[in-house]
Amino acid sequence: MSRLLSHALALSAALLVTPALARGQQQRSDEPPVCLGFTFGPWTPALDWKAAGHQTTIDPAMHQRADDGRDWATTQAVQDEHTIMLLPSWWPAGVSVTLPNRSPAMGDTIVGSAFAFIADGRKKAPTAKVWTWRVPCTSRAN
Repeated sequence: MSRLLSHALALSAALLVTPALARGQQQRSDEPPVCLGFTFGPWTPALDWKAAGHQTTIDPAMHQRADDGRDWATTQAVQDEHTIMLLPSWWPAGVSVTLPNRSPAMGDTIVGSAFAFIADGRKKAPTAKVWTWRVPCTSRAN
């Protein structure tokens, strides 16, 4: 599994980020939500759940998803306006994504950096380049 994840050029996640969360203020009713797609480059070191010090096994089928079928993500607990916290089923400990802009224009792809949280702080956390773009804010549950 770690080999598959280390060559994760096609790994994608999507999340819903409202402009209010991006600016840390109340969302105005005329501001639509922003949904983003992600693709990650190779992770260095490779994503390996056990080597990262996690004791339980990953079972993506048991991972809870948001109501619309997407993996969980948040900007609420993040003080930096350029960071998004992802909780993907393939790395439920969390992935921090830092972007130059959390609300790219339609058709734009922006490049940022990501690191995967690990249980053993003595080890190097896996990092990767990440590409982000807007996606339609429609349900993925079907």
